[in-house]
Amino acid sequence: MARIRVPALAAVAALALTSACSFHSVATHWNERVGPNGQPVYVRTVTNIGINLAVILPVLGNTTIDTMIGEMTREIAERGGDRVRVIQTTSENYWHGFPPFTWIVTPVITDVSVEYEPSQAEFDEVAAAADEGHEPAEEGRDADHGEAVPDPPPKR
Repeated sequence: MARIRVPALAAVAALALTSACSFHSVATHWNERVGPNGQPVYVRTVTNIGINLAVILPVLGNTTIDTMIGEMTREIAERGGDRVRVIQTTSENYWHGFPPFTWIVTPVITDVSVEYEPSQAEFDEVAAAADEGHEPAEEGRDADHGEAVPDPPPKR
């Protein structure tokens, strides 16, 4: 029985070490506010988690800012978006997490956020979804949240 567990555990560990993660999100609901050009703007954020070897050698994942911006602007161009402005970029190298292990296998987390003007087709698609009641920003807006805020203390 122990002979089966060791290869299975090794396979799971190898799979975990050979995969990278990427998280994407787009903010599309701005309550009819517009950007500086008088056009609606969307904010797209991508977070990539990867692995470096010996702190600086990329092994898994797309963790360089240049590559991430290239990937993100390609996605925006495919959807017909225009006028991209980078809002924020961060790259965290966690070499200090569990030394000396993380000196050899180093987790890296990189975030890029951009603002862009969506194409008319993308804007219409989001507007149609909002008209069907799928707008997450509207959920709970009119609900009574009195239980979340305590009553003020009595005046003395």
